[in-house]
Amino acid sequence: MPVVFGVVIALMARRSCDGPDRTHATFVLNFGAAESQIQAVDAELWMNQALVAQYHHAALGDHIGTLKFDGTFPSTEGELRVDAQLRSGEHKNLKRTVHADDNATVTVNLEDLR
Repeated sequence: MPVVFGVVIALMARRSCDGPDRTHATFVLNFGAAESQIQAVDAELWMNQALVAQYHHAALGDHIGTLKFDGTFPSTEGELRVDAQLRSGEHKNLKRTVHADDNATVTVNLEDLR
């Protein structure tokens, strides 16, 4: 009986992670002309009033480069909260409403960080 219970729990967990109410998406952060001024980025993805993903990246050289993260999320609607540290040491905070269809790549424009 314990084996059957374990199998049922595993199937339920798999269904909750890969079920039809989950969204697989990739988020790309586009800094445009501001990219060379950015030293580090911390991003949080909020959905249904809950934190569902965190991302951190620091520049190793003169440019931070293209930043992207992907995952499986509980909704298609959310808010991306970004804290960017500029090379000057100043922090810029931005919020963006995001929408992601299943298997979508969502580019989030952050050019106004300058």
